Amino acid sequence: MQTRLPIRGRMLIMTLSLLLPVAFAAKAKADVAPEVRTVVSQPAELGEGAFRWLGFKVYDAQLFTPGGRGFDWDRPFALQLDYARKVRSEILLRASMDELERMEGARADHGEIRAKLTQCLRDVRPGDRVVSAPRGANTLDFWVNGSKTCRLQHAGIRDRYMAIWLSEDARDQALARQLRGAAG
Repeated sequence: MQTRLPIRGRMLIMTLSLLLPVAFAAKAKADVAPEVRTVVSQPAELGEGAFRWLGFKVYDAQLFTPGGRGFDWDRPFALQLDYARKVRSEILLRASMDELERMEGARADHGEIRAKLTQCLRDVRPGDRVVSAPRGANTLDFWVNGSKTCRLQHAGIRDRYMAIWLSEDARDQALARQLRGAAG
């Protein structure tokens, strides 16, 4: 025999079922870091994934675009990395430069980029948030936990530096595809 809930119970369930999607949407909107909002109008997550090294999660990554619409190098976007591990700035710098050299080969301006990146990168601890966002093809802004660390200006830096995570040549192709919102 099937019993029906009293009308009060049915009303409560119906109200909760209507409010839960609103609550989840509000939470998703609230999760967008304030610094992302300074670069991307109406930011929404396009893609996300985790980066692991030797099986250990290093960070979760999210790519934000206007309204979560498709990725395009020439439209505003912001990359957010939420660290799960402690990593010294020297390691971040070396990894960034190693990836640039792997993708580009040795280039005369790598020393200049290294010097500029030194001003941008900080030691990170579990729970720290790092956001990088282009301001055109030649400028990148960096924040750590909401505090701006630098504005890096260098010819073509957007496509070169952000390629570490987003390009077809990224070391972690699965993560790059996930961030760009591509299937597979």
